[in-house]
Amino acid sequence: MDSSSTPAPRPPGAFESALDLHRRRQVIRTLSTGSPELDALIGRLEPGLFYLFYGDGGFPDRLLHRLLVEAVKRGRGAVYLVCGNYRRSRTVMDSDLLLSLIDETGLDVGGALSRIHVICAFSEKHLIRAPDLLKELLEGAGEFSLVAVQQIAKLFYGKHAVRREDPSEFIGVVSKLRTVCSERGVVLAATGRASGCRRPVPGPEGGSFLRHAASAIVYLREPPGGFLSAYLLKHPDRAHTGKLVHFGGGRGPIWAE
Repeated sequence: MDSSSTPAPRPPGAFESALDLHRRRQVIRTLSTGSPELDALIGRLEPGLFYLFYGDGGFPDRLLHRLLVEAVKRGRGAVYLVCGNYRRSRTVMDSDLLLSLIDETGLDVGGALSRIHVICAFSEKHLIRAPDLLKELLEGAGEFSLVAVQQIAKLFYGKHAVRREDPSEFIGVVSKLRTVCSERGVVLAATGRASGCRRPVPGPEGGSFLRHAASAIVYLREPPGGFLSAYLLKHPDRAHTGKLVHFGGGRGPIWAE
């Protein structure tokens, strides 16, 4: 349920009864994914929670572009944190996709882009400093509803990772990003790739701490038949289940390679 009023952010770790939780969820301003089926699967995106979308191919990252547009549609800002060593493996914002999605919604392009702030992390050290940059940005540049992190584990766990930093630094990055967003009531949504383990549903790349830290985890893949399949592996109060999902009119820009 959407509302014009947003409750004050709850301190991380503070006790909350089931009744208080129910009341809070009646008034918070949730963020849509742009897909009715995916919204139904995960209950839309709640401020202060950490969502991880992962899978092979470009589907998770294209979803992140849609989340950016959904965030700025409401007149609030969004932060886009891009992670990737440009010398080894490019990770970039798909500007063509983003512009097409903005145009699709009928938003003013200049106004929408002015509300999307970009932070680039081209090395492990860049990523380690990113939470402090994010905190400074959220404190001084107006109201925000989303922090979107593209390929959060790539610099530390990807096949092209340099691995100059201790992997424990990655735990610190994830913890700080989650804390900054939780304290300010901002959705944290990140993407990643599937791990090499080919179980019926492979886990996300990024180690056990990332799986523990995320409030909700969704595995995305394209099965035979052309629709995007989403499987919910973790959620605070929803059962593990899957759905076929679509965005807008049919295949749309999210399917573009």
